[in-house]
Amino acid sequence: MRALARLWALGFGLSIVLVGSASAQVTGVWPLERPPRPLPERQVKFPPYEVRTLANGMQVVVVLHHEQPAVSMRLLVRAGSAQDPEGKTGISNLVSALLDQGTTTKTGEQIADQIDTIGGALGAGAGSDLTFVNAIAMTDSFGVVMDLLADVVRNPAFAPEEIERQKQQMVSSLQVNGEDPDYVASVLFDRLVYGFHPYGLPNAGTPETLSKITREDLQAFHARYFVPNNMILAIVGDVTSDMAFATAEKVFGSWPRVEVPPTKTIDPPPPTRRIVVVDKPDAVQTEIRVGMLAIPRKHPDYLAWDLAVKILGGEGANRLHNVLRSERGLTYGASADTEARKQAGDFIAETDTRTETTGEVLRLMVDEFSRLARERPFERELAGAQAYLAGSFPLTIETPNDIATEVLNVLFYELPVDEIGTFPQRVQAVTPDDILRVARQYVRPDRLSIVLVGNARGFVSQLRALGFTQYEVIPIHELDLMSASLRRETRPVAAAAPGPRPAGAGVDRALVEAAQPLAYAPAAAQSARSANDPAATVLLRRVVEMKGGLDALRKVRTVVAESETTLHMAKPLASTTKTYVAYPDKFRVDANVQGVEMIQAYNSGDAWIRDPGGVHDAPAAMRDDFASSVRRDTIPMLIAASEGKLAVTLLPEEGRDGRVLRVLEIAGEQMKPVRLFIDQQGLIARQTFTAAGPDGREIQAEEALSDYRKVEGVMVPFKAELMHGGRLMITRLLTNVTVNSPLDASLFSRPQ
Repeated sequence: MRALARLWALGFGLSIVLVGSASAQVTGVWPLERPPRPLPERQVKFPPYEVRTLANGMQVVVVLHHEQPAVSMRLLVRAGSAQDPEGKTGISNLVSALLDQGTTTKTGEQIADQIDTIGGALGAGAGSDLTFVNAIAMTDSFGVVMDLLADVVRNPAFAPEEIERQKQQMVSSLQVNGEDPDYVASVLFDRLVYGFHPYGLPNAGTPETLSKITREDLQAFHARYFVPNNMILAIVGDVTSDMAFATAEKVFGSWPRVEVPPTKTIDPPPPTRRIVVVDKPDAVQTEIRVGMLAIPRKHPDYLAWDLAVKILGGEGANRLHNVLRSERGLTYGASADTEARKQAGDFIAETDTRTETTGEVLRLMVDEFSRLARERPFERELAGAQAYLAGSFPLTIETPNDIATEVLNVLFYELPVDEIGTFPQRVQAVTPDDILRVARQYVRPDRLSIVLVGNARGFVSQLRALGFTQYEVIPIHELDLMSASLRRETRPVAAAAPGPRPAGAGVDRALVEAAQPLAYAPAAAQSARSANDPAATVLLRRVVEMKGGLDALRKVRTVVAESETTLHMAKPLASTTKTYVAYPDKFRVDANVQGVEMIQAYNSGDAWIRDPGGVHDAPAAMRDDFASSVRRDTIPMLIAASEGKLAVTLLPEEGRDGRVLRVLEIAGEQMKPVRLFIDQQGLIARQTFTAAGPDGREIQAEEALSDYRKVEGVMVPFKAELMHGGRLMITRLLTNVTVNSPLDASLFSRPQ
């Protein structure tokens, strides 16, 4: 029962989901019926759009949509980290971070104030092949935002003090990312596959390369690549074609064309078997990455190749998941994905497993690579992958922004425009023989790049026993991706942590790859940052106002919340909970988990639990978890931040779920950093923080918050999803919430 109780290790207030996990055995019988067949494919017609090229070479895409009085603008620059000068990786990432932090006519604070005043949003980012700037506003502010977009793109100030501030934030994130096994495994895989080609180097740079970047370097990069004939602009929403094109001509038409120098890069190295073990002695599981060089997006085999990889480990088939999870129970999940960029591409299979099963999982993964290249796929496997791709196509053109994305994909990768509307038909035309042909051509099991990050002492002997006799072991603190040997040798610089491997797949991934991984800075580092950043203060004020206002938050004394919760374990585990919160530092959670009654409570530093075994003092680690959850409860945290008691920092915006989210980081001496991801309305869409994992070690947690409703003047998210390392762990749906109802103090007192 204590293991089951650990699932409820963190209490929650208005927006804190239960955090913590443990293994639990749950009996039950799975349904014996087969899943229903997919619905028959329906005819889909690609919606109308218009593409024009201005006299200066800028391509403009217009998609009309009049259901809401809003317009979004998406501007792509055909330059990213692949264009970073040698020895100065990170320039494109730094340029994108500085675009909305001040122009030659406006300060960063003025830009933030202007976009906030009209209820809009503006953000920028960079990936391997592109830099982007996104904006959205109401229709009556379309012209204003277009002027602001043009100013940000054409006239960045690159203020010296802002350059240094952004560098410090990036270095802090790089140092923390260098300790994350999932992150290290993914970026090291890129380095093995691409070598010193730009795709294998750190997108975000390293502390060493960032220190070398000057203001003149940033200005030169901007002058070289930020030119109209190197850009694509999409305008989507409640405007007319004439208005959209006329406005684009007005704000960008006078920008002269400039010849863009061709990109000169070395070729990626030929695929070669290489196994690198990154030793992290405190790890309890191993992150595994397996794959190799493949094809770029424009390659004629791309569609058949994408389906082949989906059979290996993607939607609709996923042999890896079936073998590793369903049949053997060795992991929570496994997947394979394609990364098709402009100059090259790769494919990668990934999973994680317990230290003691690392060798077995790796052998099974390599066996599936061999099987893919050796055997003709079953008709049903291909049909499943085709059904997913063709069936999900209507969802990719469901909104104007989705439509714009499809058109931008085609234009960016220089593909035939008429292919957009025929996608489902082309998917269904791929045959099993096509799959076998591309698999045999691009899958070489004897030349796979393999990365293992975990406790090397616990699994290297397994590798030798299974025939993986040639491997390198590198302590995580000695890893240096800028070194030919991958080891830090004589210069003791901080761990190089490259830019993230994009989160999406294929083309869509490349177009949104500015999304950064979660990164947490120590509280001491955070407190050294500016807690009085005007732009951060403005956004904090907006968040507080959308939450209900400072007065309403201060009036909240108690909260009682009832919820239905699902724990996503081997089998979903349903429960009902009732949570009592008495601010500032008391809470109690009464839970019924499949008939088992449990209570957990925290009372001003003391913590206790009650389960079928009786009443117990909470273990020290659990008590500390409770205290952390109290400190990061949204209501007191926002109040303390507004009163200047916590440090508030504005971080670079991130692309999430097809939208741009602004990011606030809040921290203090007694509170580890919490990041709030703010949507265009000013509501908290996500938040990230560190929490205690099953073994007591810290893990990175993320909550997605939605279905906001007003309760006694305060906006409350009635749905929350908790994720650990991107994996969904808990879903919570509130069924009833009351504020400021009287609570008996004995609720929180430990029973005799």
